[in-house]
Amino acid sequence: MLSIVVATAMVVSLAPVTPARAAARDLTITLNASDLGVTPSVLRDMVPEMQAEIREHGGLGDTLKEAVADSPTPVSPTVDTSVWPNFGGTVNVTPDGAGLVLTIPAAEITTSSFWQQVATTAIAWVVGYGLRMLCIASFTASGVLAATIPLICTPLQTTVTGIMAALVSHAFAGDLGSPEATRDIIIAGILGLAGGYIWERYLSPWAKANLADAIKRAGTWIRSQVPWVDSWFGGVVAQRVEQLGWRFQELEDLIAEETAAWAGVSSNLQRNLRIMALGDSITYGAGSSNGGGYRPALSTMLREDGATVTFVGSQHSGPAPDAHEGHSGWTISQIAGITDSAMATYRPNVVLLHIGTNDMNNNDNPDGAPARLGGLIDQIFRADPNVTLLVSTIVPSNWGPTQERILRFNKAIRSEIGARWVAGKHVYMVNMNPVTLTDLADLLHPNDSGYLKMAALFYRGLVDVGRAGWIAASDGGTPAGGPVRGWFPQNTIASGTFGGATGRVVYADIDGDHKADYLQVNSNGSVQAWLNGGPNPKEPTGSDWYWWPQGTIAGGVGAPGGNIRFTDLNGDGKADYVKVNDDSSVQAWLNGGPNPKEPTGSDWLWWPQGTIASGVGAPGSRIRFAPLFGTRSADYILMGDDSSVQVWQNGGPKPSGGDWYWFPGGQIASGVGVDGTRIQFADLNADGRADYLDVDPQTGSTRAWINFG
Repeated sequence: MLSIVVATAMVVSLAPVTPARAAARDLTITLNASDLGVTPSVLRDMVPEMQAEIREHGGLGDTLKEAVADSPTPVSPTVDTSVWPNFGGTVNVTPDGAGLVLTIPAAEITTSSFWQQVATTAIAWVVGYGLRMLCIASFTASGVLAATIPLICTPLQTTVTGIMAALVSHAFAGDLGSPEATRDIIIAGILGLAGGYIWERYLSPWAKANLADAIKRAGTWIRSQVPWVDSWFGGVVAQRVEQLGWRFQELEDLIAEETAAWAGVSSNLQRNLRIMALGDSITYGAGSSNGGGYRPALSTMLREDGATVTFVGSQHSGPAPDAHEGHSGWTISQIAGITDSAMATYRPNVVLLHIGTNDMNNNDNPDGAPARLGGLIDQIFRADPNVTLLVSTIVPSNWGPTQERILRFNKAIRSEIGARWVAGKHVYMVNMNPVTLTDLADLLHPNDSGYLKMAALFYRGLVDVGRAGWIAASDGGTPAGGPVRGWFPQNTIASGTFGGATGRVVYADIDGDHKADYLQVNSNGSVQAWLNGGPNPKEPTGSDWYWWPQGTIAGGVGAPGGNIRFTDLNGDGKADYVKVNDDSSVQAWLNGGPNPKEPTGSDWLWWPQGTIASGVGAPGSRIRFAPLFGTRSADYILMGDDSSVQVWQNGGPKPSGGDWYWFPGGQIASGVGVDGTRIQFADLNADGRADYLDVDPQTGSTRAWINFG
């Protein structure tokens, strides 16, 4: 009978140790293929991943800290890593090619007392990798698909690392307890993986057949480390470590007896899952060979576990299930802008959230990003208090400055998530640390192996929350009346990946066919365009419209892209290129259509008009253009901070050139009690006069006032 001893949850207090005798030389830990009973090639294949993990964390110290933090077992708190620096260290193949050696250079070693904890975790980290190698070798030999093996062996590694960290700490402290207590710590940790398809199909049978022998091999290897433990920490500690090694070797029968009766543990996922994957281009699937990212593999795991799975969202990419809410290039704040609408429209009972990569990569107030994520979590629960939310740490980056910010972000969000969990919210953190730099397709996006790991980690999280009974029944996801009344949904009409750049997207009719076209205005004022070809007849929902590329239609005028507007100044039905300066003065170029000398139609003709408005003494950010008087020529609008509106009617160009005629119309709207930045102008009823709209920046909900002149 399994009984988890209370000692597994306490922090072991170790007597201060001063490794003065050893500080003059390197600390080395060697693991040979023969220790594991595997071929040297299995071990050699693991070394690059260990090296990548050290590079990712900028040193061995933080790598070992993270290894303990990542462990899902209840035993890892026995190691206190809070006082460690991020010291250096390496992992390499031994000269004979038959093993690996972990080295901490003598120059990195101090006389601080935490080095006994370092030694504890280093041993645990190596044993964790060793058990993973055994796992890989076993499943490779049995013919399991290579893509499936990481889903089995990576969770085993992180669990074993935590188990070993606890047991070695107890051994160092001299309070290891009885053989049965040691066995119970091991079994409790492994049973933390129980539940679901991966456990029933692979891990449980493997553990029954191999766990006892694997622990015995670990014991033999730990005993081989006694000489350096003695040289560092003295004979008493060395004797305790040797005792642990013997203990492991003696546990074979006890572990075999415990695992013999194991059966599959239900994951409680036999229910309807309505999943919304929410995030940026990583959620979209950028970098994967099929464009689906982690979603197809996750769907397969869940379905094989007996769940009915529906992925929902406005975006579509990759093979089925292709629906999601992954928006390329978006930040936490931008995702927050659509969250209320998406939650109301698709009504998921599970949300998978991976967001923050662009905040880190753009250096967009990275220190404030954890709080922004916390706000987004709160927003999701306001939209649906019964939803189950899995928030993941973000995957690493191959770009050094971005990776440094990612590490800080991932550490900080633990408290944001934990605070909501303590408050009773069904929020669960999924640690993506097993996704390493070798799993990236480029500087930011995972490759297929990285996405497979993401799928396995999200699956593991869903199993955990399923067993906890968190997942509410799905109501089918049909909102009562829909979030927008009287409007016909078209789903995603543009994928948002046309230009591959980070320009501002605007819609304006540039070819006079009465259909708004897709324009990307870049930071230098240059513009790429795609003409609106209407709904794709091959899509029964009308989603993903045709967009005909025009290339660069304007090379820019030396002004920031944020100063550029498109509006029809002369009433010919084609939007013109307008530059609004910071002092509210305006220059304009009339739209002359495609350049006939350019066979591709790129770099359109733009007829310069010079300064057409000298300004009204207000910031340029408060100037708008829209046809308010039914002439179809855009008028000059000054938007007040209080949402009031003043207007100057467009009278066209003066014969002598220079400023156009602008006839003052005074204040035409006193405001509606909101910030002026919320107000937009658009012709809702096709009468030629733009109407007044109040658009909520968080939810997208809109109030309208029709312009009757």
